[in-house]
Amino acid sequence: MRPWPVVILSLVAVLALCGSPVASADEALVRQAVASFFREARVLRVEAVPDLYEGGYARVSVYASRATLSDGFRVDEAWVRLVGASFNPQALRRGQFQVDGVRDSALHMRVSFENLEQYFSQLAPGQRVRLWSDRGYVCGRGVVPLWGAQLPVELRGTFAVEGGPEMYFRLDRLRVNGFPVPEPVVRELERRFNPVLTQRDWPVRFKLRAVVVNSQDVVVSSQPGASCRICADFGPAGSAP
Repeated sequence: MRPWPVVILSLVAVLALCGSPVASADEALVRQAVASFFREARVLRVEAVPDLYEGGYARVSVYASRATLSDGFRVDEAWVRLVGASFNPQALRRGQFQVDGVRDSALHMRVSFENLEQYFSQLAPGQRVRLWSDRGYVCGRGVVPLWGAQLPVELRGTFAVEGGPEMYFRLDRLRVNGFPVPEPVVRELERRFNPVLTQRDWPVRFKLRAVVVNSQDVVVSSQPGASCRICADFGPAGSAP
């Protein structure tokens, strides 16, 4: 009869040999599904820690660079962490990113003004507005379709989040054809185009808690103060791994 220590060590060795391929297969499935959401990513890194049931994951961490999300919103960098996530097993095998439940989630993304310009032009065809930052404000100048005509505009405003999945743009100043627009008209225009981001078609809806306007980009985060604790999963925020 083999001594107990030898038996235990043998079991540990067998589990170690068998565990790695299973984890790799799980990670490959999750990566394929995540790639259907972070489309055309220049860099896509996924770490998945399987749970004890099919489709369950104790943690999934994702880093994506230069990716287009499912609603056409293009990000320069994005970090995601899902804790206690339940993926639909059938959808996962088909390469679809369908999450049935998640205990905790976090998102941190960096979007350049160039990508914001492209996104807003999709929301309002015919719009051509260049965006830049000025002391925490988002400023813009260009041409937009208003009241049946293509009119030159100048604007200044801020992005805002309220702890839900939506992101809004609040106008602080708007001039059309060189004339200031009355505040009641500004508020009506805001009502028409807000929210500018809804996450309606996203597989996970993140609660957005912070937006920071930098000189070259805008940071949108589910973490208060736009800190990026989850970025440590793949490297420091602001630098592509």
